[in-house]
Amino acid sequence: MKRWMNNLALHYKEVRERHGDKNLLIAFDIDGTILDMRHMILYVLKSFDKELGTQYFQGLTFHDIDFHEDHVSGLLERLLIPSPKREAMLALFEERLTSATAFPESQRPFHGVLDVVRWFQGQPNTFVGLNTGRLESLRANTLKTLNTWGRWHHVVFQDELLFMRSANENENIPGTKAAGIHYFEKCGYHTFAFVDNEPENLMAVGAADPEGEILLLHADTIFKSNLSIVPKHAVQGRIYDLREFVSGRNGLKPRDVNDDNGHDALFPKSA
Repeated sequence: MKRWMNNLALHYKEVRERHGDKNLLIAFDIDGTILDMRHMILYVLKSFDKELGTQYFQGLTFHDIDFHEDHVSGLLERLLIPSPKREAMLALFEERLTSATAFPESQRPFHGVLDVVRWFQGQPNTFVGLNTGRLESLRANTLKTLNTWGRWHHVVFQDELLFMRSANENENIPGTKAAGIHYFEKCGYHTFAFVDNEPENLMAVGAADPEGEILLLHADTIFKSNLSIVPKHAVQGRIYDLREFVSGRNGLKPRDVNDDNGHDALFPKSA
């Protein structure tokens, strides 16, 4: 699990040697992969306290959020919130999560992930795509948030490299992920890796890649689907460690000066 970034670095080196003349692309999911959803969940819950004049979530921290956003009802029950208020919160929760996407301060990237994104964006003929289950209607909010955080790391996410779910696709997010890979291919990119926290999404992309050219990386954060369906050839981890890309083992050269912890010494170590 600790070496998933090393697997990615070695795979990228091999792909670059074989397909150096192509536009190479690594695709990232957003929620639960780039952005730590615990912060947004906490933001929404604390907003309920302000709105209702209660203190149910006063002492809650993001470390207490150990569940997928679809399973928030369990926390409300554990906190012994009266049924009428609990039902009112649940009825509003998804809508408030959607509204919170407009506020970068309600969201926060995982430690180190933007350093890795920046490294790839600095390599020749290499691009970072976003393949998300978020609805198309959230495009502006999504780019605003990611580029607000990305500015600290000299990362820019491009509109044309953001693939989102259309309104008529309902809840078929795994299908959206496979469609995203096909979209990047049609745009002239050779996708060499895909990072996602949901096992069902990795399974869908694996099925759409019969040649097995795409390295599947499972971000072992918080997820809803069954872990057992992660393709056997996928690699798993949760720490984004830039050192794996600049070590002597894989032969890749560093783009910038890094400190002893594998983070870019010129920019903040955490967002």
